[in-house]
Amino acid sequence: MPIAIYGSRSQHEHIPALRILFARLHALRISTAIHPKLAWYLEERGVNLYGAAVTERIPSSTELVLSIGGDGTFLRAARWVADRELPILGVNTGHLGFLAGCRLPEVEEMLMLFRQGRTVIEKRMLLQVSCSSLPLDEWPYALNEVALQKEDTASMITVSAKINGQPLANYRADGLIISTPTGSTAYNLAAGGPIVEPTIDCMVITPVAPHTLTLRPLVAGADSRLQFIPQGRARDFRLSLDSRSYILPIGTKVIVGRAPFVTKLVRRSDSPFPSILSDKLLWGN
Repeated sequence: MPIAIYGSRSQHEHIPALRILFARLHALRISTAIHPKLAWYLEERGVNLYGAAVTERIPSSTELVLSIGGDGTFLRAARWVADRELPILGVNTGHLGFLAGCRLPEVEEMLMLFRQGRTVIEKRMLLQVSCSSLPLDEWPYALNEVALQKEDTASMITVSAKINGQPLANYRADGLIISTPTGSTAYNLAAGGPIVEPTIDCMVITPVAPHTLTLRPLVAGADSRLQFIPQGRARDFRLSLDSRSYILPIGTKVIVGRAPFVTKLVRRSDSPFPSILSDKLLWGN
């Protein structure tokens, strides 16, 4: 079962467990490819990769991708996979780990369960951004959210919004978040937006610190075409796609819609979303 591995380079306390992981992958004769940045990080710390292929391109034979780190690492792994729709198993060595399917000591078990078809593979929608001011080589997709934020900390931003060509609202706020269900437990949740079951296809529009209390979060259909035009006294605003952000001129039109492909997330069959919420948000305590 060929696999590819992407990972965070902040793994100091997990180096012993990573040594064991690569030894077990070698013993199980699992063909392994690894992203160069992670490979160099591990080799500098004496981790034997047992001849794993070091490559920036995921081999065509790959059946599963491991993302070793936190949720931010998973977002970058999803970008590495891009539109190939390979299933990704998040291995949590970070904090909350909403996107993680296991921890390092459980990887071997999860690989066996995946091989036997005993894991759940969830299809998670992404957002696609169309904007003339984005760099031409930029990957215009987001698994968690797209955010339009004020750049001048002393003033608010006004965002004129439309849905399917119809005027929606003029959001006067510190910013505006357009979230996927996957991202509903990230920035959207911190801003007071709703938690959405992650396999539902929709988009959530949530203002950040709105200056009018009647401007509340809104759930829109997944196939909606959302248009946003930031306005205000400042010259620029900040457009963020997950962890990537760009300073763009005020008045730039931003179109947000559903991406033409999905990200596939692997999780245990005995770990449904309610139990994840109970565990990560301590709802059971």
